[in-house]
Amino acid sequence: MDIIFNLREEADWASELNRDIEQTFPEYFLSNPRLGTPEWWNSIEEDTSYGRITYVGEYLEEGEVLDVVIIQELDEELNGDGVYDIPKPEYCVERDDYWLNEAVRVDRLVFIKSVVVHPSGELDEHAIYVETEVALK
Repeated sequence: MDIIFNLREEADWASELNRDIEQTFPEYFLSNPRLGTPEWWNSIEEDTSYGRITYVGEYLEEGEVLDVVIIQELDEELNGDGVYDIPKPEYCVERDDYWLNEAVRVDRLVFIKSVVVHPSGELDEHAIYVETEVALK
């Protein structure tokens, strides 16, 4: 398993997010720890999404050439792209930062851990999606 991204190893990633939350939703920190603190890491429930890389490279979208990774979503048993499975959508991420890692190749399995922070208390436009770890197999 190649871990290409681990947020726990990133320095000071949460400062700006904490500042923004504090300015917009100061009541959030009355009952929730500040993002990135040990208390926050202990309190979160990470979701894991699974996929298979189906394409890596240049992709033409609306007249613009982008460098992308296309991932076919899979279920927890790593099914989803078989003949009798219900097809799951592919999604595309631009290749920057850790997606430029040489381990990112077609047919590699992708495991993405993430958490969604709800500063307003709702799943709305203020919700913050945070990838916490990305691994390839």
